[in-house]
Amino acid sequence: MIRIANNCDCKRLTALFTELHRHHVEIKPETFRMPEREWFSRRISEILDDGELKVFVHDNGDDIDGYAVVKIMDINSEEQFPRKVCYIDCFAVAENCRRKGIGTEIFGAVKKFGIENGCTSVQLGVSACNRGAVAFYEKQGLLPRTVQMELRF
Repeated sequence: MIRIANNCDCKRLTALFTELHRHHVEIKPETFRMPEREWFSRRISEILDDGELKVFVHDNGDDIDGYAVVKIMDINSEEQFPRKVCYIDCFAVAENCRRKGIGTEIFGAVKKFGIENGCTSVQLGVSACNRGAVAFYEKQGLLPRTVQMELRF
């Protein structure tokens, strides 16, 4: 079942967030490092308290095994047409629960949320080297919108 997270979910979300960040450290050690343990719980508390963010969780009845942190962004500037974007800030499924349709279910709820809120798209950022995540998002119908490039020294 997909639902909106609450403060009672903080401990499990912290564990999932830590697992996701550990994965980022493994695949991009030149960019990511592991902060102190308490940072994760503080960050999850901040996210849950932020009125502009929604946290969708997959609750299997015994545990939370996936989540997405989402924000509706109003784009309205002189050089761009006004629109709303459903932006996924963070998306994770517990490593031992992947390939069971949980991510697809969470993404479906996020997509529905975006449509219900008048958004024209769902957007997110993902590291190109995170091939599993890129493949998952492509399977959900996402296409590259911009390409960030870098020259490392």
